[in-house]
Amino acid sequence: MAISVENESKLLARHSIIYGIGTSANKIVGFLLLPIYTQYLTTREYGIKELVGLSTDILGILLATAISSAFYRFYFDYTEERDRNMVLSSSYIFLGIFGLVFVGILSLGSPVMARYILDSSGLYGYFLIAFASLWFQTINTIGLNYLRVTLKSGQFVAFSLFRLILAITLNVYFIIVLGMGVMGILLSTLITSIVMSLVLNVPQLVKAGLKYSPKLIKDMLKFGLPMIPSQFGTLIVNLSDRFFIKGYCSIAEAGIYSLGYRFGVLPGTFVSEPFNQVWQPRRLEMYDQDNAEEIFGRIFTYFLLFISFTALGVAVLTEEILVLIADKAFWPAYKIVPIIVLANVIFTFHYHFNMGIIIEKKTKYLAYINVSNAALALLLNFLLIPRYGMYGAAYATLIAYIYKAASTYFFSNRFFKIHFEFIRMGKIFLAAFIVYAISQQVDTAVVYADIAIKTLLVFTFPIVLYLMNFFTPGEKSRIGSIFRPAQGVVRPWE
Repeated sequence: MAISVENESKLLARHSIIYGIGTSANKIVGFLLLPIYTQYLTTREYGIKELVGLSTDILGILLATAISSAFYRFYFDYTEERDRNMVLSSSYIFLGIFGLVFVGILSLGSPVMARYILDSSGLYGYFLIAFASLWFQTINTIGLNYLRVTLKSGQFVAFSLFRLILAITLNVYFIIVLGMGVMGILLSTLITSIVMSLVLNVPQLVKAGLKYSPKLIKDMLKFGLPMIPSQFGTLIVNLSDRFFIKGYCSIAEAGIYSLGYRFGVLPGTFVSEPFNQVWQPRRLEMYDQDNAEEIFGRIFTYFLLFISFTALGVAVLTEEILVLIADKAFWPAYKIVPIIVLANVIFTFHYHFNMGIIIEKKTKYLAYINVSNAALALLLNFLLIPRYGMYGAAYATLIAYIYKAASTYFFSNRFFKIHFEFIRMGKIFLAAFIVYAISQQVDTAVVYADIAIKTLLVFTFPIVLYLMNFFTPGEKSRIGSIFRPAQGVVRPWE
């Protein structure tokens, strides 16, 4: 049966917007608190916060990736509610027990980690709290994955907004009222994770029951374990630069770079992540239907259009935003944002290019790609960061992501050929570059005036695309219908 691109686009847009609210609620905590972080923390303290968080993220890949990545695939292998509950319950039990052992071992090594990562073994308490948070967050990923596969987007948003409010409240209390600095941030994360685990996971476990299937977990690990080097390689590319900057430059410069990086990944946070939460399971349901290759290509074009628009806004406006919200010591962070934004957009391509690998369960190719990509990133960081500092880190990230997207396309295309619209993709990049180049000429010496002018320029992006004949006749007709008065409505000027 043929698929309707219009119907699929509407379904993806509707659920992506809902999941976008939830995902944004989770990630926006850091941005809403940036004025506090950059006023109550020094650049060094901000760097410490980031290094602890990044270290925990890397370790979290080892803990959660295998089961979490297999959950989607195995959940849809079954149609009976009983079997699907077995997938849910077994995932909870395995991660809970294995996670306790894993976190316990990490805690024993926390003084060593603090000495080498933070230059002081006396700061090991930061890692102890972060590891405790990691265990609860890992359990929470299963609960959130369940809400995604069952398309319970309303509940997903409700839980996410609850976490947002709780996290902000606790951060304000610990940082401003108690003046606890980095420790306050880590404690607020731990408390939020514990509360979320109770309200999210307990009801799901009660419904599913405490059932465990060793064979199922074995099969899930067989599928998911190759994802670990894949995801670990991705994280090395994403995060290793901060450690190189800390080693060759300073913790303070690592903090400045981390702030710029946080802005640079906004397109992925607000567009790619919510989109993928709907698209990743959805595409597995429809890949064997008629004209799927063409529909997948068209959907990627629409995805690229929206993420490029978001990326353009971030690249153009970050400098003025930092001037308004951050201490002057953090302002240099804006200089790396355009590079990281471009890298982030290119990084999101692999989520679309990997379709053939996922369908054929050839996840070993993802491991090959990401391990080689990690090696490339480490080499580039080693060569560029000592000489160019955080700018070298930004360009190393861009080059590594280009390699990742290209190699994923090369291998995956052997199994499933998606008909990508390369000419239209090129027009999107060209239009974004034109608008960005013009925006860099704006300098009125009044920050609010600059924001107003640059915002208007960003909104010329679709106009530039229209002038480049980007839109198809059908798309032009649908766009026109949005602005065309409804039939039967009396026009006052007639």
